[in-house]
Amino acid sequence: MTHNLTNRSRRRAQPVNTEATRLVDEVLALQLDTTTRAEMHARTGQLTEEIIRLTRSASTGADLEGRSLRAEADDLVRKAPDHQALVFSAFTYMRSLALFVRCYVAYAQEVTSQPEDGAIAPRADPAPRPPSGLATAGQRHWLTGVAG
Repeated sequence: MTHNLTNRSRRRAQPVNTEATRLVDEVLALQLDTTTRAEMHARTGQLTEEIIRLTRSASTGADLEGRSLRAEADDLVRKAPDHQALVFSAFTYMRSLALFVRCYVAYAQEVTSQPEDGAIAPRADPAPRPPSGLATAGQRHWLTGVAG
């Protein structure tokens, strides 16, 4: 079996879900003291619908991380506070939903940008990271004794 490493065919990366990211940015910009309870409930409903839509996508969720995120989403949606909960609880829950959507969108982008041959796509790093430290003389001597 031969592998063609120079010409890898890639799936077309799906564009960033701009509606979801816009909603998350708006929710995370809200402040507790200036947000009404009705607005919190409306945003919570939008975020819940977005989570359900994202987690039901056929292109994500087949791997271990995807299954874990789907289970977390189900748990998060199931544990919604009722209408009699404190305002702080409703606000914190809304923010938790927004942070989960942000996490799931990032995961979905990574999964859909992988090559078709199953190889893991490299993450976009602005610059390679240098090694954090070098072995001292004593460590090198120990390593040569262990390695033979």
